[in-house]
Amino acid sequence: MNQNIYFIINPVSGTGKWKGIEENIKQYLSPSFTPIIQYTEYPGHATILAEDAAEHCSLIIGVGGDGIVNEIAAGMMSTSALIGIIPAGSGNALARHFTIPLGQKEAIECINKLHSSTVDTALVNDTPFLALAGTGFDSEVAAMFAQSKKRGFLSYLYLSAIKYITYKPAEYEITVDGTVYRKKAFIISIANGSQYGNNAYISPEASTKDGLLDVCIIKPFSLFVGVRLVVRLFRKTLHLSPYVEIIRGKNIRIRKAQPNEKLGLHYDGEPGGMVDEIKISVQPRSIRIITPEKHPRF
Repeated sequence: MNQNIYFIINPVSGTGKWKGIEENIKQYLSPSFTPIIQYTEYPGHATILAEDAAEHCSLIIGVGGDGIVNEIAAGMMSTSALIGIIPAGSGNALARHFTIPLGQKEAIECINKLHSSTVDTALVNDTPFLALAGTGFDSEVAAMFAQSKKRGFLSYLYLSAIKYITYKPAEYEITVDGTVYRKKAFIISIANGSQYGNNAYISPEASTKDGLLDVCIIKPFSLFVGVRLVVRLFRKTLHLSPYVEIIRGKNIRIRKAQPNEKLGLHYDGEPGGMVDEIKISVQPRSIRIITPEKHPRF
C-alpha cells in the first residue's frame, strides 16, 4: 500500500521557482508514494493545511521559502510527522543550512530516501521558528521586503541599501539565561540555523543539535567597516570580527533600553511586527526533518 505524502506549495514564493513542481513530482517521486498537492491561498494558510494533513499523513513537504517551512512546522510541532523541503524561496536559509539540494529533481530524490534528522527549533513570543529570529536593522528590512512586489536576492539587497541610509542603531537590554547585558546594536540575531539565506552566514558555527541558540550582536559600524562585514558574511567569518559578539544560551529576552519603546521583530525571514519585548526559548530535538544522508554537522 502506497504512503501518502502531502505537498504544500506557496505560489508567491521567491521568483517563481516553484513552477514545474507538479510535473517534477510526477516524474521523480518514488512510486511508493501517493502525492497530495495543495496550494496556499493566504499568509498562515500552510499552518492550517499542515495541522489537517498531520492527522492522516506522516510526510509533509513545503515547496517555497523559509516562511512556508516555518508555517508548516507551526502546524505539526506536536506530531511525529516528517517535514521535507523543496526550496523555492528567495534565500532558502533552511534548505542551505541542512544541505538540502536546491534543484527540484534533486530535492525530490532526497525526499524519496526518507533519511531524517531530529533537530532543535525555538519559540519567539510563542511562535515557532527554525532558522533565525531577531530585531534591529534586518527586522526593518524584512518588513520592507514583505511589502515589496519584487522578490529575490537583488531586491533584498536594494532594500537593505536604502534602509541603511536612515537606520539608527539602538540601545538594548538583553537577558541570556538570567545574565543581563546592555548593548548598543545594529542587529541582534538569534540563530538556531547558521545563515540568512543565499549563503550569508550570520553565525557560521550555529548548530540545530546542540540545544543552544546563538545571540549574535552586531555593533554599530562605519560604511567602510560595513563593506568588510558583508564580505565576512559570505566568507563564513563574520563571527571573527571585533564588531560581532556571540553569546550562547537557552532562554533570551530582548527589550529596548529606553522604557516603553517598541522594537521590530522578524523570524525565518518574515516580519513579526512591533512588540514590547522579545522572548525566545530553544526547543531541543522538537522536529524531524528530511535531510541528505551525507551532510556536514549542523
